[in-house]
Amino acid sequence: MIRLENLSFSYWIKGKELPVFRSLKADFKAGSITAIVGRSGCGKTSLLRILAGLSPASGGSLSFDSQKGSGQPPRRSIIFQDYGLLPWATAGKNAELGLKIQGVPRAERRNRVDPILSELGLEKFSPFFPSRLSGGMRQRVAIARALALESDILLLDEPFSSLDALSREYLQDSLLETHARHGTTIILVTHSIEEAAYLADRIYIMEGKNPSTLSEPFATSKAKLKGFPPKAESPKPGDSHKDSYRDSEAYHSDIKVLRERFFSERQPEPFGAAMVKRRPALERLSAMARAAKPFLDRLGKLCLALAAVFALWEALALLLDAPFLPRPGKALERFFSGLGDGILFRHAGASLKRILASLCLAGPPAWALGLLAGRIQLADTLASPLVYLFHPLPKVAFLPLLMLLFGLGDASKVALMGLVVFGQLFVGARDSAKAIAPSLLDTVKSLGGGRAATLRHAILPATLPALISSLRISLGTTIAVLFLSETFASINGLGWYIMDSWSRVDYPDMYASIMMLSALGLGLYIALDVAEAILLRWRDP
Repeated sequence: MIRLENLSFSYWIKGKELPVFRSLKADFKAGSITAIVGRSGCGKTSLLRILAGLSPASGGSLSFDSQKGSGQPPRRSIIFQDYGLLPWATAGKNAELGLKIQGVPRAERRNRVDPILSELGLEKFSPFFPSRLSGGMRQRVAIARALALESDILLLDEPFSSLDALSREYLQDSLLETHARHGTTIILVTHSIEEAAYLADRIYIMEGKNPSTLSEPFATSKAKLKGFPPKAESPKPGDSHKDSYRDSEAYHSDIKVLRERFFSERQPEPFGAAMVKRRPALERLSAMARAAKPFLDRLGKLCLALAAVFALWEALALLLDAPFLPRPGKALERFFSGLGDGILFRHAGASLKRILASLCLAGPPAWALGLLAGRIQLADTLASPLVYLFHPLPKVAFLPLLMLLFGLGDASKVALMGLVVFGQLFVGARDSAKAIAPSLLDTVKSLGGGRAATLRHAILPATLPALISSLRISLGTTIAVLFLSETFASINGLGWYIMDSWSRVDYPDMYASIMMLSALGLGLYIALDVAEAILLRWRDP
């Protein structure tokens, strides 16, 4: 059903090639179970992703026999090591997911899924969410989802590795029974020789590492016998045929031969010797250009957006022919003139100082209180109701009171902007702190870390993406409030300069200052994106 011819795959990391496997040749027969055995990191999962169509190969060819009479490639389903279940969907909804995506009506979905769930012993657990299911149950839900799609090929990525021995043997037997009923072609990657010998008709060993190759296929004793499970010997009362095969001489003989082959494979090259090869200078430049492509794409889209805005502005100005809407060329002329004489820079500096001061004033306490509320129930009980009560109120109504308290200068304006964004920053920090995976905290605690170490090494890094996202939202809110606050009792700032130009009926100057305010906001967002790229570089794949 599947044929690999000289299939190769590599990763490119910062201009260097990391070869995963080279020149793989293999055939996977229709209706069979084929296992691929290899050490961790040898490329088993990468190969499975290529077979599933999730990753492109770097070289070679991958061909499929078409579905019977359809001329279409076979339907493929992959079951990941973590089973790939949606945590917000019940077991039944997860099993129906592929059919739902294909647009199958609800009644038909139920008719196809319910018998499979019953066959796998899951009918009573259909309304349960994955978090309430055992590992074995989650694995069976993933199998049910693949069978409901009537897939021709089922790809399994070490599906039993996280299970205990008893559950593993039970599910291995369930997989064989399901395969016997449905006849689906199964390709299984595993690092367990025993599992491969028990389940598979043929076994390939991934030899070496970086790059790996595939051995010649090994036909198991199971494949040589008619029918399965074979009766290796007369079973004892209460024993199943499968139990007899696990104890059979043929099974253990296969394991012995496979072990000899597996451990006689060539050893991987020492790390750094030839595993990573540096590209030639021209290719390194090409790799750098590809790395810069996302930024250049964003820059290009920004330029297109600006061009569209100015084109629309030009069309409206010609159509309306009104004094309050000058042509963009005139506004641009005044904009560059304002930059040249420094007046726009002076007002932009005053506005920037207020924006940064408000974020520095509101950010640390809002984040600290939010993290506290996210991790300590008592703090959440006390702080959240107060924030919820205060946050919806229009903070602009407090501006007269703030001017009475702090005067007419910058302090009242900074306080207003800080009040507006405090709730946004608090909620972002609190919700992200609640969503931290317990395993991250347990990792630090198991190494002897106390509260300070847990905060430094787990809580702050885990919540930083959400904190930056809330800061990005608050930045836009701050700029909006800035304009309003600077129209009261101010003598500088872009908000004041916009209104001053309007009062002077100097519309080109007004639009020039609006453009400066937009440029200021754009610069702040770019700076935040750069900071995010540096601080969260660990998220890059």
